[in-house]
Amino acid sequence: MNRPFSIRIAGIGGQGNLLAGYILSRAFVFADKYVVQTQNYSEQVRGGPSYCDVLVSSEPILYPKAVVFDSLIIMHPSMVGHAKFVATNGIIVYDSTYIKDIPSEFKRITKRIIEIPASRLAIEKFGNVMVSNMILLGALVKSTALVDFETLFDAVKEEVNPKYYELNVEAIKFGASLTDKVYKPRIERKRKRTIGFE
Repeated sequence: MNRPFSIRIAGIGGQGNLLAGYILSRAFVFADKYVVQTQNYSEQVRGGPSYCDVLVSSEPILYPKAVVFDSLIIMHPSMVGHAKFVATNGIIVYDSTYIKDIPSEFKRITKRIIEIPASRLAIEKFGNVMVSNMILLGALVKSTALVDFETLFDAVKEEVNPKYYELNVEAIKFGASLTDKVYKPRIERKRKRTIGFE
């Protein structure tokens, strides 16, 4: 029995983590995968905690929730605690502009950690902190190779205002250029079978 590959994008309202999740989900649909996308956010429109979960599989997804995540993007210091939900040897990508380090207890779960000062670089290169989400998304897609970039760009075209399309695509490309780490995890992971209860 397979479980879906699970991704969480965690930040605060106004950082664009939900948009990044929409784009990634749309790209998986374009790649003919089964996808479930859910979101959680507070009543506070900006500044409140929010996260977006994306489950993807080559087979129908039977349950829309994940308890562990194969990949995690952390966009704000208040969401660092979500690292406790990362699967063993999962992938963490985080914005080191605000998050100075990942606590050691989470480093015992995984060494696959990519730090990118996305907010600072978004301002320096694009003059717009709002594309920090696309920089981190580009790094995640590069490090996982779960979907090809042309499909991801098609998804951007569907989800963002046309006048911001090129800006978002360039930010994704820039984010991808910031890491050489490519882990290429499989979309499906076999569940462990319990001996004696088949």
